[in-house]
Amino acid sequence: MIQPHYPESNDKVFGVWDIAAFLLENRKTIAVFIAGTVSAAVVYLLLATPIFVATTSVLIDPNRGAELFNAAPMPATMTSDQSRVESQMEVIKSDRVANSVISRLKLEQRQEFATGPSLVQTLLARITPTSTASAAGEAGPPDTTQFREVASRFAGKLSTKRIGQSLVIEISFSSADPNSSAEIANEIAESFIRTIVEAKSKLAEEQGKWLSGRLETLQQQAFEAARRVNRFRSVGDSLSSQDARAKLEELESIATSYRRMYDDFQRQYNETLQRISYPDADVRIISRASAPLGKSSPRTTLVLAFAVILGGLSGTAFAAVRLTGDRTVRSLTQLSTTVGVTPLGAINDLSEASIWREGKLRWFSRNATTQDVAGTLSRIAAGRLSTSVKIDLRRIRTTIASLTANPDVLCIGVIACCEGEGSTTVATCLANEYTRSGARTILVDSCADSRTLSQELVARTATKTQPDGRQESEQAVEPGALALALLPSTESYLQPSETNRLLTERTAEVLTESRLEFERIIVDLPALLSSDHWKLLIPYVDQVIIVVDFGKTTVDQTRDGLIELNLAGGKVLGAVLNRVPAIARKTWS
Repeated sequence: MIQPHYPESNDKVFGVWDIAAFLLENRKTIAVFIAGTVSAAVVYLLLATPIFVATTSVLIDPNRGAELFNAAPMPATMTSDQSRVESQMEVIKSDRVANSVISRLKLEQRQEFATGPSLVQTLLARITPTSTASAAGEAGPPDTTQFREVASRFAGKLSTKRIGQSLVIEISFSSADPNSSAEIANEIAESFIRTIVEAKSKLAEEQGKWLSGRLETLQQQAFEAARRVNRFRSVGDSLSSQDARAKLEELESIATSYRRMYDDFQRQYNETLQRISYPDADVRIISRASAPLGKSSPRTTLVLAFAVILGGLSGTAFAAVRLTGDRTVRSLTQLSTTVGVTPLGAINDLSEASIWREGKLRWFSRNATTQDVAGTLSRIAAGRLSTSVKIDLRRIRTTIASLTANPDVLCIGVIACCEGEGSTTVATCLANEYTRSGARTILVDSCADSRTLSQELVARTATKTQPDGRQESEQAVEPGALALALLPSTESYLQPSETNRLLTERTAEVLTESRLEFERIIVDLPALLSSDHWKLLIPYVDQVIIVVDFGKTTVDQTRDGLIELNLAGGKVLGAVLNRVPAIARKTWS
């Protein structure tokens, strides 16, 4: 099976020009994919609910309580700042803080958090109301279930983040309402502080109860120790004086120790009472949230940019996959190796000139319109061809001369496989080149269905030949126009009762007579696969040039056309690759 042209060999290395040519050739596919993804992105942006994010910041200050009570700063603990901040972040996201915010702001009554029964639940309730009610009763009260759903949505909208390596925590809350997002973010910070205060107050109460009981015990022990000392002093003992003095010192030491312990606990108890009466958190708000001015998501610029990139990549991937099965002709080497026909040369895409002259690029159609063809023929007739095109035509003329031994009179038929592949343009260019080389040339329009050549150039040529063989001279319209004879399509000179056989006979007669007047006869033949009219004219031409449209004519179509020409007795001189993008030529080297 014949392989596609790209790549021609496994050793070929694709460069910048290959990529540029690929993208330019597949611009239509890529543009369609980009338009599709951008359209989907626009629909998403129109339908998506805008989300606003409000942010408040809190600072963790472990020494704040000590400063308020004029106490010494707390000694550094083994806990790192990272662990302390992460612990506080988990407290912010705890159920206790969430439930406090939901209850205080009554979020379950807001549309953003409220939910109704799902469609499945509604259907089940209508079909089996008893079992559904029983199941609901086992699961818990409806309000509890609803509260858990609200808490779940609340948690999904809440996020916390540590700012750098500091002890600052950023609390963010997203909502469809900017005012609501700011209100909830501030309430989260306040509830977080209240939670810490309540926890510290509760801990202080528990410490106070324990210290109170311990103080009573220490008070009894200190009183008993003092009583023993006083009794020993007043009553004395049977011990010797030295032993009595040691005993007294021992009792006094015990009494003093109990008294100091009692004083220390009394001080701690007083401090605990202060913390209970005036509890304070080691966290404070340093920046309160305000209603955001713009939405945080979806980001229009980011979504559209992502859509363009996704569309471009998808279109490029699709074009690359499609290229693996591409069987169109794309190089002169492919004509000789794959198709098996002699390549005479290539002609650039003449419509590309309009891109630079008029600033227009054909995005969605590579087929030239009638107006484009007429404009191209006009430029050829007026001699407005680029230097590169003139060089290409000169090479083609030289190749033809080397293959035909440059006879005095040569009749060349120019034919394409299908309509719209540029056989008329190539025939006009070839006639233009022969005329400029000094050869007496006539251009014959034998296309009965499409007479663009006759209609456009009949007023621009210097000489016309009628179907009866009569020559008429005529002044060219523009300076520099071709001194080229043109035989218009003979169909316009036939009577309704005349047949194609008479048309062919008249055309053949004129071709025979033209050999006496002209050195080069260029015949624009109908397309190979569109009609059989060309078969009647093949015997009257010396050589046939087949026109292959770059990136459009397939290998199979070209081969079928060659077979048809051989069966009809045509002598195929070679093939001309037409409409070659200038950038594609850079990939041939």
